[in-house]
Amino acid sequence: MSRQEGTQDPMRKRKLTKRSDIILIGILLAAAVSVYLFVSSQPAGGAAAEVIYGGKVVMTVDLTKDRTFSLPEKPNVVFQVKNDSIAFTKSDCPDQICVHTGFISKPGQMAACLPNDLMLKIISKGRPSPGQPDIVN
Repeated sequence: MSRQEGTQDPMRKRKLTKRSDIILIGILLAAAVSVYLFVSSQPAGGAAAEVIYGGKVVMTVDLTKDRTFSLPEKPNVVFQVKNDSIAFTKSDCPDQICVHTGFISKPGQMAACLPNDLMLKIISKGRPSPGQPDIVN
């Protein structure tokens, strides 16, 4: 079967992207960038830290008040809260990975001292209900 002279293939004439597709992609990109900027500009003052020892939360620390403290159970491990963030500043563990982690401040960040069975976890103060995620990246 041969083609007629005046007939064109419909796939040949169709553009890969239409003007409306480009506008829609631009709107979606602008929305994504504005949501990212809004979330990343939120102050860390809305966060707290959980100190977990032996798999259980033993203390919730407000990150807005600068201080240095340790747990009665582990007096050789020292924590420091400064500028809305928290860190292990001293530990009697051999490798010192927890100390070298430095300060953490964003919800979802964690630091751990495995030899001492201690962990720090940053949480939002306005915690979601059970079953809901507590961080969205």
